Amino acid sequence: MKKEGAILNSSRFYRALSTPAALLLTLLFLAPLAIILSKAFIAEEGGVTLNRLKGLFSDPYTYRILGFTLMQALLSTLVSLLLALPGAYLLANYKFRGRGVVKALTTIPFILPSILVVLGFVIFYGSSGLINTLLGKMGVGPIRILYTFGAIIMAHAFYNFPIALGLIATYWENLSPLYTQVSATLGAKRGKSFRTITLPRLMPAILSASTLIFLFCFTSFVILLVLGGGPRFTTLEVEIYRRAKMSLDLGGAAALSLLSIAVALLFVALHLAFQRRMSHQEEAPKMVYKRAPAPLMKLFIFLYSLLALIFVLGPLLSIIYRSFRAPFTRSGELVFSLRWYRELFNNPLIIRSLITSLAIAAIVTVGSLLVATPLAARLRYRGKALELYAMLPMAVSSVIIGFGYYLISTLFKRGPSLSFLLVVLAHIVIASPFVLRTLLPEYRKIAFSYTEVSLTLGATVGQTFRKVELPLLRGAIATAGAFAFAISIGEFNATLILGDINTTTVPIVMYRLINSYNFAGACALGTILMLLCFFIFFIVETLKRRSNG
Repeated sequence: MKKEGAILNSSRFYRALSTPAALLLTLLFLAPLAIILSKAFIAEEGGVTLNRLKGLFSDPYTYRILGFTLMQALLSTLVSLLLALPGAYLLANYKFRGRGVVKALTTIPFILPSILVVLGFVIFYGSSGLINTLLGKMGVGPIRILYTFGAIIMAHAFYNFPIALGLIATYWENLSPLYTQVSATLGAKRGKSFRTITLPRLMPAILSASTLIFLFCFTSFVILLVLGGGPRFTTLEVEIYRRAKMSLDLGGAAALSLLSIAVALLFVALHLAFQRRMSHQEEAPKMVYKRAPAPLMKLFIFLYSLLALIFVLGPLLSIIYRSFRAPFTRSGELVFSLRWYRELFNNPLIIRSLITSLAIAAIVTVGSLLVATPLAARLRYRGKALELYAMLPMAVSSVIIGFGYYLISTLFKRGPSLSFLLVVLAHIVIASPFVLRTLLPEYRKIAFSYTEVSLTLGATVGQTFRKVELPLLRGAIATAGAFAFAISIGEFNATLILGDINTTTVPIVMYRLINSYNFAGACALGTILMLLCFFIFFIVETLKRRSNG
């Protein structure tokens, strides 16, 4: 009886602990949505109206941009999967030199801001980029990649195929080889065995990765804004931004936002459903050894690893390389130089943007952890409805969240403090679901017997939470905090809509430098941003290894 009463008190404690966090997230998330709803359904002269929605759905342009948004997201997802599946097969089944390097690519999308992807593609694939420079030296004419539909798909694949690679490879590693071994013993060829046995068992991971990547590509903004190169590649998010900030059609932007949310909600629900299917994965035997590759497979591993590294690291390394190149004279050859870094650090605007970005990211990291950790504790024992509710912010793009907070800002007298506060709140809403998705699986891995023993021995629920569960979550909390920091410091979409001269962040300055064709300055600032993100994750991984050791 004592044990059952302690467990009941535990449930009450987690409910009380998570309620303030849930209420805060609800307020931060629903307040901008409520403003968007009011803008979509309330007429300028007062009263409820459906005219904006009627006008939206009677306009062929709406269906054109919706169709293009869905099509580019679908193609981007398919290309990402095609790039990821061979790598997932290699990581899951073979032991080879450089395996850790290939596996490290899976962290790239979570570390790097999307504005760096855009800049890397401009420097690497542009008309004067490294690829075309090399082709010119070989006597081959330049190829046009940027500002095409292909550039959009390539950039999305670059940013998202590591997500599929990591999810599918991890799931595949934990599949028992027993069924395929039996199939081989019975004479089935390897291809048939893969199609009929392995592939159906991999589907939860493939579908989970697909829905997540589709969602990211559906709500993509800066890649379309810069690499799209014109109105024919307009998506819902770009159109929302155009109507809100350029045409000042706030009602039309609000109506489009509702359409975007409705489609994204569907894919969030699908993603969570596939995630739950992944959680019921069969258990592989404890000792499963990876095969040593045959000579032909070694060649395939080498080629795949080389191409993957060039595809992912090429644009990033080109940013660093270009940041250290400057002409010795006005029309001279490019040589090694620190000129662009000197110009950056002599510019007060750049220094202020760095300080602003670091301050916002630090506050967002603490805020999102304070919101997500209690929610993870509650969701450890709760069902589907509450988890779906906690993940709802993923269904709303950062463009729409920024637009909602922009509408809130129009209700008050704008100033530096208000602008800074709204950017921080928007970033917390954007980062919290990703922090929660990092914490929750690790929380669920903690054996409930630890909690039961602590409670049975007389510790209070609060003491158990502080002294048993939180120490076991130390590594996950550090990783989640690093994700929150990286998401905030690289957040571009909401900040572009919300920010002003007093809350200019590093990604906004980079965007302005790119638009003014100051690519060298953008590369120098991008290198600083890139190294900062990698440094944060390096510190986190070092601390995790020390705590595990």
